[in-house]
Amino acid sequence: MRLIDLEVKNIGTFLEGKIQFITENDNMEKPPVTIITGENGTGKTLLIDAIRLLLYGESKILQRDIIREKDLFNIKSYIWLENQKRNIFLQKNGTNIIKENQVHDLINPRFYNKASIFKNHFIIEYWASKLSTDSFEIKSLVAPNPNDLYKDALTGIHQNIQVTQLITFFDYLKSSEDEKEKALGQKLYETLKEIFKLSLLNGELKSVARTTLTPIISQNGSDIPLANLSSGNLYLVQRMVSLLGRMYCLHVLEDSPLEQLCKAKGVLLIDEAENHLHPKWQKTFIQSIQKIFPNLQIILTTHSPFIVSSVSNAKVFVCEAKGDHTIIVDETENYTNKPIEEILISPVFGATYSFNQEISELLAKRKNAKNAQERKKIEKTLLEKNPQYFSYLDMDNIISQIFED
Repeated sequence: MRLIDLEVKNIGTFLEGKIQFITENDNMEKPPVTIITGENGTGKTLLIDAIRLLLYGESKILQRDIIREKDLFNIKSYIWLENQKRNIFLQKNGTNIIKENQVHDLINPRFYNKASIFKNHFIIEYWASKLSTDSFEIKSLVAPNPNDLYKDALTGIHQNIQVTQLITFFDYLKSSEDEKEKALGQKLYETLKEIFKLSLLNGELKSVARTTLTPIISQNGSDIPLANLSSGNLYLVQRMVSLLGRMYCLHVLEDSPLEQLCKAKGVLLIDEAENHLHPKWQKTFIQSIQKIFPNLQIILTTHSPFIVSSVSNAKVFVCEAKGDHTIIVDETENYTNKPIEEILISPVFGATYSFNQEISELLAKRKNAKNAQERKKIEKTLLEKNPQYFSYLDMDNIISQIFED
């Protein structure tokens, strides 16, 4: 499944707006990451909520009412599913609510146990910024139910107890006497270890204490239970283990080849991706997800310039306040593949003095330079001020010297 676009009318702060996630020039197999940013209160999360409402088909999945005008609203999207472009929408004109939304035959729990109109399943997941506060402790092994593939997929609920259940079950599965189950368990456990490696500083998943069913983490030379990890570490671990659980359920339902276990296609929605994360982890956050789950279409909201600058060839949309409403502006050309200092001093982030005032003003002048000669002059000054940091500005000269040598 792929989301091609999203159109909204009279949703939250938006009178109308559109986002094009995938264009004709993009690869449907490897769609670009979509980043939605903007100042507080401009409606970034509203757009994620609109997608959730559209795919689920019922408003009870949301924690708030996002409809601006009760008698005139519209949410619609083109999606790519089973090699077909399909139009889905949820709208109201006057007194009638019109829904053309067959996707919720799989997403909404009222429908997903019925015979599906689709031949194949897909991955759908939503990551909210709020961390769960329930216990990690379990009393017995619990096997994931493949028919729960879409349970809570768009609610943002990620319970700690479910993380422990998945880890302990995958650990148990790798010791099965059945060769097929054993191979699957080993693959899942290897992926778990990779998730922990990417999510922790100097840490790893060491083992599962089978007498207490407690995942044990080795970090900075000490062995600690999973529950003792920091909130930032837990955010990454919790979300990616949950996603691995969905990949397992889909693998069982589809009886797919083992090597395809984490390569299923689908959509991952992330709200306020930077929450709980140190800037170091913000810089590697998206790459870590893509390393484990390479075929997901990622759509996220963020306030973080580190995340914006960390993703190559991303599509970047800015929610911009205009009096009593908000508009969506495609700023891909101005933000994608740009160094962090240029993004920091951009209008959206407004960190004018990310360096000192002199260098910040030089960077702003470089960005607005009218020609190459003026830009090169400014870059020469930046190199003189800080040759180590701004060495990338002299890349052409560095490459020439390498070839001369």
